[in-house]
Amino acid sequence: MATMDNTMSLKPLIELFAQGGPAMIAIASVSVLAWHLALRTWWQSRYHLVRLEKMKVSLPPIPPADGNVLRKRFIVEAQAVHLEHAVWIVGVLAIVLPLLGLLGTVLGMLASFEVIQVHGAGQPRLLAGGIGQALITTQAGLLTAVPVLFFHHVIRNRVRLIRNEIEMFSHTDRMGHKPREG
Repeated sequence: MATMDNTMSLKPLIELFAQGGPAMIAIASVSVLAWHLALRTWWQSRYHLVRLEKMKVSLPPIPPADGNVLRKRFIVEAQAVHLEHAVWIVGVLAIVLPLLGLLGTVLGMLASFEVIQVHGAGQPRLLAGGIGQALITTQAGLLTAVPVLFFHHVIRNRVRLIRNEIEMFSHTDRMGHKPREG
């Protein structure tokens, strides 16, 4: 019985994908990839902020020639570059999503024009499939892009904060002072 209920709850989603055409599969795939990367980057940035705070508090003022400090700084900066790259990819995916919706719109309109070419414009029921595909993919592209774009801004600001903390840490370390706490 539970399997039948799960199948019944998936039926509208399957129908939506069937009506939206191949662009819906692309939109769903890019959306899942964007959210996976965005959430992973957000989690990693949270970890790096905590790690930077621990470094600021635990390291005494050491001359910059100390290899341990330089190694830690290099690792943190390399990880910040990795985070910046991931944020860039999330931004690109957020831009691609509405374009995939637009692609679905064009494909749906082409399907409608093919119906008009074969059957004429006098049968609106035949046109509804292509128009429906156009509208569904446009909606799906926009509805998936807006939250990803919002979250992109959130993680971009967090990575900028990490980059600023690294810069502050580097400057105070070069001057031989312990970074201020808090």
